[in-house]
Amino acid sequence: MRRSNVLTLLLAITLTMAIALTGCGNNSGNSNADSGSGGNSGTNGNASAGGNAGGTTDNAAGGTGNGAAKPDIDLSKHVDLTMYLIGSPARDYDMVLAEVNKKLEKDLNATLKVNWVGWADYGTQYPLLLASGEPIDLIYASTWTNFYQNARKGAFMDIKDLAKKYAPKSLAQITPDFYKQTEVDGHLFAMPSEFYQYGDMGYIVRGDLMKKYGLTSIDGIDDYGKFMDAVVKNDPQLDPSGDISSSGGLESYYANAQGYYGILSSQFSPFYINMDDANPKIFNLYETDGILDYFKKMKEWGDKGYWSKSILSNKDDKMLTEGKAASKLHNQDSWSGVYMEHPDWDVQFYLNSKYTYKTQAMQDGMAVPASSKNPERALMLLELLRTDRSYNNLLTYGIEGKHYEITADNKLKPLDLDGFAPDGYCSWGFKAPELRYDVVGTPPNNAEVRQKLADRARENPYALFTPDFEPVKNEMAAVTNIVQQYSFPLNYGYVKNPEEGLKTLQSKVKAAGSEKIMAEMQKQLDAFLAANK
Repeated sequence: MRRSNVLTLLLAITLTMAIALTGCGNNSGNSNADSGSGGNSGTNGNASAGGNAGGTTDNAAGGTGNGAAKPDIDLSKHVDLTMYLIGSPARDYDMVLAEVNKKLEKDLNATLKVNWVGWADYGTQYPLLLASGEPIDLIYASTWTNFYQNARKGAFMDIKDLAKKYAPKSLAQITPDFYKQTEVDGHLFAMPSEFYQYGDMGYIVRGDLMKKYGLTSIDGIDDYGKFMDAVVKNDPQLDPSGDISSSGGLESYYANAQGYYGILSSQFSPFYINMDDANPKIFNLYETDGILDYFKKMKEWGDKGYWSKSILSNKDDKMLTEGKAASKLHNQDSWSGVYMEHPDWDVQFYLNSKYTYKTQAMQDGMAVPASSKNPERALMLLELLRTDRSYNNLLTYGIEGKHYEITADNKLKPLDLDGFAPDGYCSWGFKAPELRYDVVGTPPNNAEVRQKLADRARENPYALFTPDFEPVKNEMAAVTNIVQQYSFPLNYGYVKNPEEGLKTLQSKVKAAGSEKIMAEMQKQLDAFLAANK
């Protein structure tokens, strides 16, 4: 994917939450398996294989949908459901939602309102939203929105028993592996999307500009720097990086390129393990060899103008597609979406991480917040979104005949990318492999990039490790604040003396409790490894 926010806000928040897209997205201290800032804000057709244990539903076979199979529930009272998603809506999203509500009125005697948490604000707004007590019936949930931490704080409802009655098809679709990864202390707090992907953030760059500059490839951060340097010298009207305030810069790119893995699956966490170590020990990234040289490089790049001087207040995550930027840091899906909007740019995607992994189950999913007043109806809605093609198509692809058409060979052809781009509006939480289409117009080298991801792929022995932060919750909150307050300026070259800035960061992180965190997390990791030999 895939993560996204403004410095003054960042200084104030605590780790109530802590997002390649991969997702497509997130550039936080997450593992590359779950980065992506979030999520999957592009279109990749069926390039990713799903794992469906429950078989296809009647509607999944391609029908138009016959409405909800209604369990023993009184639907006589009309309810208004509220769903929160990450990102921003399409131009025609309200039009599409109106079509959804026509169907919902008939099928569930309900209407749906969709609210949005922006990419540049989700780091602050998402945890505050969950803590506010506002009645919310469904919400997008992910490792990069700190699903496990929020679940343990009581933010979500345990749907294990409710789903048996109100979302049985969806429950049956969850494979044993995904179920284990989603469970938290024996509870089921979300429905994972059941959609396997390779999680790797990379460099999305305009290929036409690379050709203009005489560049043939980008293999890591240094090559990306050469590209941005060429942009500054040849196309100064463009923002070289297209980066936004909440991403935290290239820090996670640097870490993942070393083979480091963000074991805590926590946003803005400096705690990693080395995937090349047989007996991994959790370490603090800011105490490693090479980190000072990295920050010095960021200072040099910031001075050269590789990103805006006001980047810590920049919330525009669409700079590349709007023609304001030359590149973007995100995932393969996001690349596909940009390519489809601007095929004349020959947009390219280059991998970053030393290794790739299949994303964890909760890379994408949907949860019922504890504040929901209508959990039964919410789960019935989620069942429709996951298993009924007519509902899934609407919120994934738009209105047939206006936003897309199905070709004779059963592929999806977009008709109005400005109105509603396929798979671009946080439908990832309920995406279903058996309901997806290959999309006409995706990059011709999509399969080649996919193969490169597969070639780098390794089994992730830590996929089921879900740390319990309760013993160190105060320390985690403090470290998160320190990271945002002191590492962001270092990552963007705002600190005049990187060496002194790093010393300050190190001392602040240590004073906030980093050693206690590492000791507790190492104890949990050792216990996990011993139990899973």
